[in-house]
Amino acid sequence: MHKYDLEAIPVVNDEGILQGRITIDDVVDVIKEEAEKDYQMAAGITDDVEADDSIFELTKARLPWLILGLFGGLAAASIMGGFEDALTKFPELFFFTPLIAAMAGNVGVQSSAIIVQGLANDNIRGSMFNRMIKEIGLSLVNGIILAGLIFVFGLVFNYNINISITIAISLVIVIIIASLIGTFVPLVLDKKGIDPAVATGPFITTSNDIFGIFIFFYIAKIILGF
Repeated sequence: MHKYDLEAIPVVNDEGILQGRITIDDVVDVIKEEAEKDYQMAAGITDDVEADDSIFELTKARLPWLILGLFGGLAAASIMGGFEDALTKFPELFFFTPLIAAMAGNVGVQSSAIIVQGLANDNIRGSMFNRMIKEIGLSLVNGIILAGLIFVFGLVFNYNINISITIAISLVIVIIIASLIGTFVPLVLDKKGIDPAVATGPFITTSNDIFGIFIFFYIAKIILGF
């Protein structure tokens, strides 16, 4: 109906006899239902619930992703614990940890949202390799600009030059990896027959937080040598 700008389409049986019709308001009902479902999945709500549902039903819908977020946070805390020496010698790194995690989560959600929208509209074209190259190029441009701003921030506030370099390089790499995860996770889920809208929620955010923090401290270890 969208392709041919139709307001109604006929429904016929195997003999070609008219059985009824599908009108645009029927389509809008389906679109609304699917949009609500995708919005809830992106927010980390697994079941179709309403605001006036019971506490039990709302808890059952929300709790699974909250548990995932909890374990993700524990994993991130464990990673930071493994780099305790870094936080002792370079406490400035601690202040930028939320920034790295937030940027990783935001970039991943942006990338996955675009892919999910493309899958829904059936306009994902080209090979996976070309999409990967495009995503890396886009991430590199965004990462370099943001890293430049971070570097200038470090100069203005008199941070150690090596720490500024560490944060800037980490940010570029984290953005690239988060973008790739956000791009390919929905594509893989779609191929497996799983609704890719699930990728735009806490799943992507949590996984990118973990990867982001690990990459940040690992690069800090290489550059700062602790």
